[in-house]
Amino acid sequence: MFDSAVFLIGAYGAMAAGLSATVAKVSPTIGPRLRHLFSGAAPLAAVLAARLEGASSVTLDGMDLFSAGGLVIIGVVTSSVVGRFVPTIDSTDRRLTTR
Repeated sequence: MFDSAVFLIGAYGAMAAGLSATVAKVSPTIGPRLRHLFSGAAPLAAVLAARLEGASSVTLDGMDLFSAGGLVIIGVVTSSVVGRFVPTIDSTDRRLTTR
């Protein structure tokens, strides 16, 4: 499904950015470290599900796991960058902060 590495990296970054912005707006009780970890690692489930492509089982070799780790790092970095621009709802008054 993913023939191009550039497309895969871009799609993964977009998924991580979307999750980070959504979690920042919806759940103010999640701290930034947990939000970045979640937003960076959660899209990996979609990538690995696409790797299955209807097969009952699949073998992941070392390069698959190495590239998955790289994607998680890209996702965490993307989430951190998005976190600098998207304001987080304050948990005390539940309204957006102004910058």
